[in-house]
Parts: sequence; structure tokens; C-alpha cells
Amino acid sequence: MSSVLLLSNGPGELWGWARPLVPELTARGHRTTIAILPCPFASGSERRIAETLGAQEILGPAGTLATVRSMLGGRMRADVVVQLGGDLLWGRLAAWRAGAPLLCYSYGRKKGLERCRAVFTAYHSMAEAMSGAVVIGDLVAEGLGPEEEAPAPGAEGSPVVAFFPGSRDAYRSFAEDFIAEVADLLRGQFPSLSARVVLSPFAPEGDEARWRERGLLVVRGGGREAVRGVDLAVTQPGTNTLDLTCCAVPFMVMVPFAILRDLPVSGLAGMVAAIPWIGPWLKERELRRRSRHVTYLAWPNRIAGRSVVDEYFGDITASDAADRIGRRLRDERWLAGTREALREIGRLAPAGAAKRLADEIERVVRRDDQG
Repeated sequence: MSSVLLLSNGPGELWGWARPLVPELTARGHRTTIAILPCPFASGSERRIAETLGAQEILGPAGTLATVRSMLGGRMRADVVVQLGGDLLWGRLAAWRAGAPLLCYSYGRKKGLERCRAVFTAYHSMAEAMSGAVVIGDLVAEGLGPEEEAPAPGAEGSPVVAFFPGSRDAYRSFAEDFIAEVADLLRGQFPSLSARVVLSPFAPEGDEARWRERGLLVVRGGGREAVRGVDLAVTQPGTNTLDLTCCAVPFMVMVPFAILRDLPVSGLAGMVAAIPWIGPWLKERELRRRSRHVTYLAWPNRIAGRSVVDEYFGDITASDAADRIGRRLRDERWLAGTREALREIGRLAPAGAAKRLADEIERVVRRDDQG
């Protein structure tokens, strides 16, 4: 039995990557520890979710200095360290202190990958940006469970739209009014519209009541059932765009600039954003500037290198959003073509990602033991 230390940070990595990997490692008899890293994108519910995954030990989350002390103090001992999201400085520190090899699963290039013993990814298009990365498949897809038949769309004139308000309080506080207004406007176009809110597993317990009071149906996300029967989803950038891709649900990414001051940022930009009064304004200005240079943010667009789903960034009002959603709901050809394109993209990743990654972890440990 080997000791495996999994380093994870935000909701997407913990839920999408650690969740399918931990049971695979546990079933093989390995002792698994999840260390939750400091993360500007954290929801505050990371430990609650981590405790449901089946690991033998959960460490963190804690502040930066406390996490460093925990690593240097020897609490994070392991035969192998696997980083699932976050700055690789953490993985390098943990691996150095434990005297263990460092492996990394990533969707893209990040500083320090060359210091890892091995790097794994989901799609060949992702591997092209990471020299030497091994394609093992998409952990997110595996966490969703087996593929089902295409969900039946809503009856004619009765479309089903799913809204994803995000995992952080700042997102949801803005999204609540915005989504409720968009849903009301859409009902003016489609009187029998079904508006569904898909809450993140990281959303606080009892959050459902607030949304139901606004006349919205509520489900908790985390599987294919949450989007079954959905004609079109509206979401933010992130791992959930891969969830929707794997479920073959047509969607659009929508980021109203009104929410920019609540968006988390990391590094130096995050420290500047924390400056009282002027920080949020500077952050919004910087994010607006960055948005002009972004090609794609939705994962299916990035994987395909073309526009498969719609992305809207700007000073979007609820009326703008309802008009764009309404046009897509009436475009049956676009809906059918997008559903098929997403299904084809999802199938580009090899199946069995958790098993493949567990095999690679065991291979590295055996090699070190024999050496």
C-alpha cells in the first residue's frame, strides 16, 4: 500500500478531478490524503465536499503561511505527490519535503511543469501546449458517470433553460437578480418555459429556498441528471463547461461586466484588488483590458479551436441576455448541431481517466521502490 498526497485547490479541481480519482486509489488499497491549497477561487465549502470523497485524511484549507508550515512540518508525508490544480510551487515544496516524486494533472501549460516527474492531461489539443504531457482522458467526464442517451428536449414551445449561478457567494448574489429577471423576460417569449437553476455542490445548504422564491426550479449539480432534458444552458467559464460538453447540452457562456468587481484573481492582481476603495476599480479595469485579448474561454471552443458554443462578455443587460437566449432556443438547427459537436468533442478524450492515472501513479512508485 502506498501513501498518495493529492493537492487540490478550487471547486472545479476538487469536484471534477479528485472526486473520481480518490475512490479508484482507495479501491486499490492506497492511503489517500487530500490537502486543500489556498485558492482565490474557493467557495468556502471545500472541506465539506472533500470529506465526502472517501480519502483517509483531509488537510486544510488554511492560509498561505499555515499551509507552508504544515508542509515543512512534515504533516504532508507521502510516497507520491499528485497536484490537481493550483500553483506548482506547492507541489514542489510538498514533494521536496516528503522526498517523493511530483506528478501533475493539468488542462494547460503552467510554470514549473518541467519540474514534475510526469504530467498528464485530458485531450491531445491540451497536450500540444505541454511538452511531454501524457493524454490519459478527462477526469471530469468520468465523474459524471456513464454516457446516457441524448436528453429529450422540451416539448414544442416549452423549452427548458438551465442557469448556473456559480459556486462562490459573490457570483450568486449578483446572479440571483440577473437570472430571475432573464427568466421573467424569457417567459414573455415562451409562456411555458421551464427555468432551472443548477446549484453547485459547493453552494451552502439551504440555498435552494432563495431561488424557489423567485419562481425558479432548483437542482443540485454534480451529475448528468441535473441537466437531463435541458435544451440550453447558460453558464460562466470554468470546469462546468466541460461538464456540459460531456453531457452534450448546448450552452452559452455569459459574463456581464457588472460582475467583474466580484471576480477573483490570483497573484499580484489579487493583492492589488484587495486595496481598499480603489482596488476593485483597478481590478475591473484590468479584467476589461484582458477580455479584449481573450480568444476562447469555454473549454469546447478551446479544445476544438473554433466557436462551438456562444461566448458573451461585455455590458450585458438582462434584456440582452434574454434576446440572445431566445434566438438560440428558436434555432433548432443550431441546437441539434451544437449537441452533436459537443458529443464529438467529449469523445476525443480516452475513457477510463481515473484508472489510467492510478496506473501511472503506481508505476512511478514501483520504479522508485526498485531504484
